[in-house]
Amino acid sequence: MVIGIRAPQRVLPAYGTALSIALTVVAVSALLVRCASIAEPLGIDQSLWASAVRGMSRGQLLYRDVWEQRPPGIYFLYLSAFRIFGWAPSAVAWLDVLASAATTLLLYAIAARLGSRLTGALAAALYAALTMPAWLYRNSGFLERSVCETFIVACVSASVWCAVRFRESGSLVLAAGVGLFAGAAVVLKPNAGLYFPAILLWIAIYRHPQATSGPAGVGMPPASTATRARSAVVEPRTTNDRLGGLIRPCLISAFAAGVLPAITLAWLWRLGLLHDARVAVVEFNRFYVAQGFTLGGYAVDFSKAVWLRVKTDPLWLAGAAGWLALGWEMARRRRLTPLAGLAVVWGGAAALVIVVNGARLFNSYFIQAFAPLALLAAWLLAENAGKSRPRRLLAAGTAALMLGVMTERHYVAKVIDSARADVDVLRGRTDQTAYLDRFGGYANHRGYSARANAELAAYVRAHTTADEPIFLFGINGAGVYFASDRLTAHRFLRVNFFVETDFPDPSFRLQAVADRLAEVRPRYVIFERLNSTSAMGQAVDALPGDPAIVTLLGAYALETRIEDFTLYRLR
Repeated sequence: MVIGIRAPQRVLPAYGTALSIALTVVAVSALLVRCASIAEPLGIDQSLWASAVRGMSRGQLLYRDVWEQRPPGIYFLYLSAFRIFGWAPSAVAWLDVLASAATTLLLYAIAARLGSRLTGALAAALYAALTMPAWLYRNSGFLERSVCETFIVACVSASVWCAVRFRESGSLVLAAGVGLFAGAAVVLKPNAGLYFPAILLWIAIYRHPQATSGPAGVGMPPASTATRARSAVVEPRTTNDRLGGLIRPCLISAFAAGVLPAITLAWLWRLGLLHDARVAVVEFNRFYVAQGFTLGGYAVDFSKAVWLRVKTDPLWLAGAAGWLALGWEMARRRRLTPLAGLAVVWGGAAALVIVVNGARLFNSYFIQAFAPLALLAAWLLAENAGKSRPRRLLAAGTAALMLGVMTERHYVAKVIDSARADVDVLRGRTDQTAYLDRFGGYANHRGYSARANAELAAYVRAHTTADEPIFLFGINGAGVYFASDRLTAHRFLRVNFFVETDFPDPSFRLQAVADRLAEVRPRYVIFERLNSTSAMGQAVDALPGDPAIVTLLGAYALETRIEDFTLYRLR
């Protein structure tokens, strides 16, 4: 199989330049619209991480005093955001906006480098506009904001950009950048390590023949446009030559990939948290991923999840059409351009990362596929479309279908409605209580309620002092520790870690938690009714009648109820 090295940068006609500018305006506008989300409350996961980070800022230790199953990366990011933007939910929204902006810019740089400025502008516009949380998800997408996957995509995009530049120059500094950013993704989630070998594979296949490293480790300057044009048609060097020239850069890249994970491990070791971290990140996650997983069942569920997105999401629709075009290209020419090959390798790695997350196919897992889908769509609509009339027809048909899906699912109305509500509350033109009712409702037996969470935090803050710990038996209200600025009396911030679980550790049991709470004697013990039909949800709702809890509550008196929260105060 002959692989194309690089197509020459084309000089855009006047209409191409105008279109590039228009697409750039679309990308920037979409990012600016996202800024209004700083008015929105924290989602379930975000509030949990915010509570953990608030405890860490007040002297509690990760995994020992505030327990969660993610690696430390997400906590480092949240802590940095709160210290820069202040201890408010808006800091999390700013973090999400910045990560989206960085990914958009990197996608432009990658696609423009491998294709043209028009291709880069199209990739950036597609990503920025079609990954708007208010368009993709319910409740303005506040539940899917600033999750681990958001930052993994940004890290992988930076790694890919370094790979694209290294491919031309052979700079060992860029080779180190490939590994450094890939290692940063691992600190957020270990399974993100699958991206690193995929990126190295792309480099090995598409490395520019003129890219050679000098003795000082600094690569030669990029080849001229004429040289690139010639290199796109000459046969690449032999496999031995190509692999031999990559040994040193790959070793440097692999070393750089271990830098941030090593620093993280050293930080955990210094605090004496390696054992606690291993239980949380390795052992519990292995247990969590295996729950309910069967190969046949997962294959069916995964196929349904992908097909649903192809039918309802323009980027996934364009990705499906792109795969058809890739198959035709390979069948006829046995060759893929570097941009198309990158979309394939990156997209394949993203699919593997989604799979190893386990049987639970949450929306947030699929965030990682958007970046390679944007590149594939840009290649289909801009690069591939200019080669023949059938390709132009495929591109035009795909674009029409994408616009049809956006119209049918009311893209403009959803984005404007969400942004208008956010801007109105920021300007003080909307009652805060009415605004919070947009996020989960209130007293409707549906679980999460942003309004109820706010009322709970305000009540706890008014009836306790800063040094009095509290404890919540719940899930959706885990942000009460952050919002009230009170410490948790037990390390488990969510009840599902120790209720209806078979994890083989005696400390992950209700009796162990109740015994510890009896020693610590928090000022308030709070029970959240989950209103769930699952076995775990029903067990949580029945907790006040459990013998271990009845004994604990002997020292407490029922004080009040706030929506689905019941508060018991220490006598």
